Amino acid sequence: MSITHTTPQERTASLASHLTDALARSFTLGVDATGSTHHYYRPADAVVVFNGRELDHFQPLDGRPLAEWQEFVAQERGWASLGQLARVGLQVDTERKEAHA
Repeated sequence: MSITHTTPQERTASLASHLTDALARSFTLGVDATGSTHHYYRPADAVVVFNGRELDHFQPLDGRPLAEWQEFVAQERGWASLGQLARVGLQVDTERKEAHA
């Protein structure tokens, strides 16, 4: 049986990669002015909106940048708050979709 040792830098790089991958799969975009919570779910490339515990809306993005949804909500309802990881998640989504365009 062999043991593989990793350096702290390798562990940090691996952790960063894991967090980026996890973030890109799903994160809270924010809470709009009506109190609904918007979550991005990457496997479906969609936004899921909950009003309390009830599903309010499911919006497939079909390859469009998540930033378009953020702007749409800003104009239609306004944002009460953004999720803690929203800015990073929006950036990851934009970079991923631009790379595949």
